[in-house]
Parts: sequence; C-alpha cells; structure tokens
Amino acid sequence: MRLCPLSAARLLLTLQLLLSLPNALAAIEVRDDSGRTVRLENDAQRIVSLSPHITENLFAAGLGGRIVATVAHADYPKEAENLPRIGGYNSLNLEALMQVQADLIIAWGSGISFETQTKLNALGIPIYISEPKTLEDVQRNLKDFAKLGGVVEHDSPVLNTFERALAAHPRRAARATVFYQIWNDPIQSLNGTHIVNDVFSRCGLYNVFAKAPSVAPTLNVESIIAANPDLIIASGLGNERPAWLDRWTTYDRIRAVRNQALHAINPDLLQRPTPRILDGLAQVCHWSSQLHDSNPNAHSR
Repeated sequence: MRLCPLSAARLLLTLQLLLSLPNALAAIEVRDDSGRTVRLENDAQRIVSLSPHITENLFAAGLGGRIVATVAHADYPKEAENLPRIGGYNSLNLEALMQVQADLIIAWGSGISFETQTKLNALGIPIYISEPKTLEDVQRNLKDFAKLGGVVEHDSPVLNTFERALAAHPRRAARATVFYQIWNDPIQSLNGTHIVNDVFSRCGLYNVFAKAPSVAPTLNVESIIAANPDLIIASGLGNERPAWLDRWTTYDRIRAVRNQALHAINPDLLQRPTPRILDGLAQVCHWSSQLHDSNPNAHSR
C-alpha cells in the first residue's frame, strides 16, 4: 500500500517527535530565586559554587562530590576545605572557572556584581541564582539542587528535617523585642530584609531595627538604649562569646540587661542560609521561651 504525500509527512513528523521524546523527558527545569528558569539537558555532574552557603547546601543535598570549584570561606562541612578555589564570591578568576569545565554554576545573587554576572552569562553555562530570604527559600534551594543533580528528594534526610522544623516553628505574633548585634566597632545589626528576621518571627520576637534603611545599619549606643530590647543576641567570629557583649551590662536602663538576657551565638547558625540555621532557630526560640518563663511581664510587646 502506497502512502499519500500527506500521510508520509505526518508519519515522518510522528517519528521525529518520538525520537526527540527521550531528550525532552531528560531535561530538568527549575526556577531560581531571581525568577529565571534554569534548564539542564542532563543531571549536573560538574558544579561550580560561588558562595560558602551554596557549597554547604550542595553537600547537604548529596552533591558535594560534584563540586569542581568554590570560593574563599567555603569551610563547611570539613570536606569543603579541600575543594579548588577560584577566588572570592566578588573577585572571581574567570579563566580558572572555565578550565574546570562546569555544566552548572550556582551563584549568590547579592554576592556578585552586575558586571560579573554579565561575564558569567557570556560563558554559556547554566546559572542558578540563590538568594534565600526565608527558611522556606532555603528548603526550596535544597530541593532545586537535588533536582538539578538528579538526587531523589526522599533520599535526602535534611529535607525531612526541614519539613518537621517548619511545622514545629510557624511564624507567630511577636511578644518580645530583640537586638541582634553582628559587630561592635562600629555597632552593627541586620534589618528586616535578612533571613535572621524569619528566625525571629518564628520565635515570637521582633527585630528592633527591622525598619532600618540598610541591610546592615551602623548604630550607636543611644539608639540601642532608645530601642530598649528585651533580648540582645550577639555574634562575633565563630563560637567564642564576643567580649563586647557583656559591656551592655553597664546600661541597666535596657530591659535585656535587667532580664539577664544577653546571649551569644555562632553567626553561621543565623546568617548562613543552610540547614544549620535550624540549630540557630532552636537556640533563639529557647532563649525567647526562657525569657517568658522566667519573667512573663518582662516583654514589651
């Protein structure tokens, strides 16, 4: 039986569609934190991480072994210390980056300049922009990384841990105020756009400098006295309690001093958007509950 030209053309088109189907099914698509669609034809095998938090999250997602390069200060987990470096997140060695033959670049949106991002785009390598502002964003980043690497979600214990932590700590109305100090000279804090505020909101705390115009406002002693927080939480460098935290004890006009609520925390547990932020969440909520239990009338909100 002879096919008419129209039938033959339809048959040819059907065959072409069938042949292209495996490639279409193999393609992976996710939407990054900038709203762009990131598409890979196959699972990512050679990943460049351009931020310490991204490196940590790739390990958490089971993809640490596929990182071919990262940047300075990517120090967690311990295995990350042995990864090749291609500069800092804002001072990249593009020549070194090209030499590692990456099939996926994951960059921190706030950590690269427009000029650097333009140069990265020109390389023709898929780029995922990570910019988590909430704990749900961290969770979504982990899911996206797992998907881009072909890792099945239920094989990642960290995602199950996130689900439980988010369910156990919903956002709730603030019943106390907190001043979060990240440095002493000059005195600095973080405003309401930073992920630490999502932690505070889940612990019933309101950041007294949430409405500051800059992300990391520079402050003076008078502004902290005027804000009169119920708690002061300070982070310095690592696990050491900053010596300057206890200088606040001389200002007994501040409720946090009268409440004996001066606490220190490793900045990585609050400022790095990684699974370790859940440890910071648990610690901050403990301090908030401790304040309420010891002095229910101490709260200003």
